[in-house]
Formats: sequence, C-alpha cells, structure tokens
Amino acid sequence: MIFIYKTVLFAESQILSFSVVGDIMNHDLQIQTAYNKQCDCWDYRFSFEKVKPYLEKADVTIGNLETTLPGDKNKFSGYPKFGAPDELVDALKWSGFDILTLANNHSADKGYDAIIRTRLIVEKKGIIPLGTFYNEEHQQKNSIVIYNKNNFKIALLNFTYGTNGIPVPNPAKINEIDLNFIRDQIHKAKENNPDIIIVLFHYGTEYKTKPDIYQQYLVKIALKEGVDIVLGGHPHVLQPFELLTIKDKYGMKKERLIVWSLGNFVSNQKRINTTGGMIFQFQLIKQNNHIKITNLDYIPVFVDFNQRHYILPINDYIYLSLKKEKNKKLYGLVNWNKKKYHIYFKNNEVKNKFKMISFFRNAIKILQIMPRQMEIR
Repeated sequence: MIFIYKTVLFAESQILSFSVVGDIMNHDLQIQTAYNKQCDCWDYRFSFEKVKPYLEKADVTIGNLETTLPGDKNKFSGYPKFGAPDELVDALKWSGFDILTLANNHSADKGYDAIIRTRLIVEKKGIIPLGTFYNEEHQQKNSIVIYNKNNFKIALLNFTYGTNGIPVPNPAKINEIDLNFIRDQIHKAKENNPDIIIVLFHYGTEYKTKPDIYQQYLVKIALKEGVDIVLGGHPHVLQPFELLTIKDKYGMKKERLIVWSLGNFVSNQKRINTTGGMIFQFQLIKQNNHIKITNLDYIPVFVDFNQRHYILPINDYIYLSLKKEKNKKLYGLVNWNKKKYHIYFKNNEVKNKFKMISFFRNAIKILQIMPRQMEIR
C-alpha cells in the first residue's frame, strides 16, 4: 500500500513551484534564545520571518528536520543528541513548510518514544512527514508518499545513511540506505504512475563541498532506477546542483535534477561554510503530459546571530555593482565570469556583515553560478 495525501484543487495548473532547504537544526543556544519566560514557552518564528515570503510563495516547500520532538522540556538539548520544543514545528508551519524529512542521522537520538512522537507532532501540525515510522507495517504502507497538487502527482522517498550508531529501537522503523530496499521502493513508486519521483537522501561527508564517491554511486543508482530528482543533505555545507540528461533502465532519456547538498538552513554551527545554505527553487512544467524541470535558481541564506538566530536571504541585504560607488562603504569584491563586482549592503540590519560576505563568496564558488535574483547595478 502507498499513503496518499490529496490537496483540494481550486483550479488546475500546469506549473508546480518548489522551494527546498537543507538541515533545520536546533542547538542549545537556539533553544535558550527562543525561550520566553513570560509564558514558559518557546517561539522560533523570528528565525524564519525574513525567509517566510520565499517559503510560502512556493507551491511545495520541503526541509529536513534534524532534531526529535521529545515533548518533555527536560529532554530538550542540542548536539550530540537533539531534542527540540514542538514550537519549532509551529514556526515551520507558520513560515510555509509543507513537507519535512525525518530520516536523518539524529532520528533516534532520544529513543523510541521520540521517534514516534516526532512523526505524530509533525503530522498533527499539518506538515507531511517522510522517512520514519511506528513499526514495519506502518513503514510498508507509508514509506512512499504520493503528493497531489496543481494537477501533478509527485512520489516522495526519504532515506538516511544511518543513525550515528544508535540502534533503531523496535518496533520503530527508519528508512535507511540499503540498495535493495531503495530499488524496491523506487519500483513501487513507479507502479503508482507519478509524474515525478523525488528522493531525498541524507548522506555524504560532513563539511565537504563536493559530493564524495558514496554520494555519486548512490545517486547514479537512483537515477538508473528511474528517479527524476535527488535532493541531498547532511554535509552541512553547500554542494553543487546540476540538470543532466540521463537514460534510466527503462530506456527513458530525460533531464534529471541533482542537488548534492542543500547545506544548513538554520543552526549554531560556526565552521567555514556552515553558517548558511540556500533556498533552492525550481519548477515543474507539464505540457502534453511531458514534464520539464525548469527555472532553477537559488537564494543563498545566512544565519546572522544577534542575540538570536535570524535566517537572512542574502539577496535582500546586499547588491553588486560593476562600478565603485561614491559615499558607499565597500564590503569587498567578487569575481565572476571575468568581471569584478563591488559588494554593498542595502541597509545596516545585518550584524555580521563580513561573515555574510564570506559565506556568499564561498557559495558562488561552490555552486559555480550566480543567483539570478541577485541585484546587479
């Protein structure tokens, strides 16, 4: 059996837009700064306020929830065993998330009860959970999610490389990467005749800005089996994306999208390249039952810590100029396509300006493309 989510359609459309982000983490300092003494509660909406317009505008918004929801405040903690207040998911729903992947290396951090409760709470808040299950029967029925929206039928699957050596407690199940299991799940997804199959992998080498051999091998197999889009997470840094024409084992030759790693969306990590990530955007266009993946773009985001963690869409705070501007403070240069761009801030709202600029420069270098929405004067 396959679990099917249906969305009420008010009018048919031939376009489906996506915003996809990486790891949503919740370190100790994030828990502390989201706490409100007056209500003895937590509120994370401030973190997502600036990116909310980009998230809620998309038809489908997806992220990786890299924490459990244990319910007991005594179990709230950051690294190495994550447990967050439910209010984090309230903020994600408020900011526009439709789907959250739960299969990652921190899924089993707080034991069986937290695995079960995390999925229950995410679903209760109105977000579709992927990758974790109450038991084997539940996994068999719900591992493949079919999402219907705007006259598109999307099959979604989520797998993780492991759970940090913590055994998954019975009877809970987490979709772990096993080649035979993955092939079987993709085959079952195809039997439902979706327009597109999307696989979300939690894999790779942490802090490495290029996909490792393991990632490349796994993605090659997934695409050969008929997957159309692969979205990756776990390295905590950005890795490139590409649209490639690939023939699968069924003889279908078409363009397929790979986003090797989406990086961090929010965290308290401070290593180079971990202080942000991107909102990756793309569209599916259906013409005469032919699906085209198009309009690829990304918005680099930076986590600016100013007593709290604020996710800032970099495009909204800086602009590039081909000429040096008088009476404006220059914050650096970036070379792109044999042109030299001067970097300026639009306002003074960013506290850690030079850290943001450093992240932005590195993002362009890693992704090897300038964001189309970046303002150039």
